[in-house]
Amino acid sequence: MNILFVLLVVLCSASCEKLVDHAYIIKIQNNSQDTIQFYESYTYPDTMIDVIKPRLKMVYPSKYSSLESNKDWDEVLVAPKDTLSIFILSKDTVDKYNWERIRSDYNILKRYDLSLNDLKRMNWTITYP
Repeated sequence: MNILFVLLVVLCSASCEKLVDHAYIIKIQNNSQDTIQFYESYTYPDTMIDVIKPRLKMVYPSKYSSLESNKDWDEVLVAPKDTLSIFILSKDTVDKYNWERIRSDYNILKRYDLSLNDLKRMNWTITYP
């Protein structure tokens, strides 16, 4: 019975697709003393803030958060969507103003427009500020 089990495991490992997905990660490092929030956009060269409020990720001071993809970034950042935009916002601003006001005033701290080569050169880490 043990031999049959071992054979089954070996055959499955040789022919089955991988069981664990791999996450490809870009780190957003917050080197400021304030809590920030960010979101990503794939609409470059359109750098307007999204009309509908996106899901924002939080990054506390001296900490980092991750932007993850289940595909390699080489597969994600291909023409015409070959530039990733990261919008950095102050948590205080997001808490104080509605999204329409943030959008109309373009009230962001910083926007990064990064190509695949930029991200590789930065070792997959975006540092704010």
